Amino acid sequence: MPLPNLVIILTFTILGIAMMINGARYRDKGIRFWGKPTIENSLFLSGKISLFTSWALLLMKAILPEWDWNPVSENLAWIAASLNFVGTLIMLIAFVNLGSSLRVGLPETPTTLQTKGVYRISRNPIYLGVFLICIASCLFFPNPINIVLALYGMFMHNRIILGEEKFLSDRFGKEWEGYSSRVRRYI
Repeated sequence: MPLPNLVIILTFTILGIAMMINGARYRDKGIRFWGKPTIENSLFLSGKISLFTSWALLLMKAILPEWDWNPVSENLAWIAASLNFVGTLIMLIAFVNLGSSLRVGLPETPTTLQTKGVYRISRNPIYLGVFLICIASCLFFPNPINIVLALYGMFMHNRIILGEEKFLSDRFGKEWEGYSSRVRRYI
């Protein structure tokens, strides 16, 4: 199996384990992981489904290289594997920095504005990581359907972010204004 494929498989394995550990930790503490979506529920879900379908196609191509679907050069495969690795690393660091404030959607309980760690560089490092993995998927599996799925997922997640930022502005006021004026949305 080509080494870029192994890198992709390994990063998804690490991300999956981290998500399971986080989920178990939340369950044990009685923390509700799902919050309220910031956009219409069907758009929210369709954005999540299309994005994760693109990720699944990336992983499937990495696991099953003998299927020879949309072959790419070794250089492009390495670029995709590198973006996937960096995206996963950024997400994992952001998970740690958020701690028990991590939610899918808006939290229903009080939270604090996270401005330390990777959040000093990006207001949305988890989404930055998500988008890097989507780009990796499009490079590694440049199929028109995959590209449309990734672009739609990224577009919907940008809309989700805009809603989350309005929520943060309403909740944290001047603290949010100061933070958002110093730190860019993505990088």
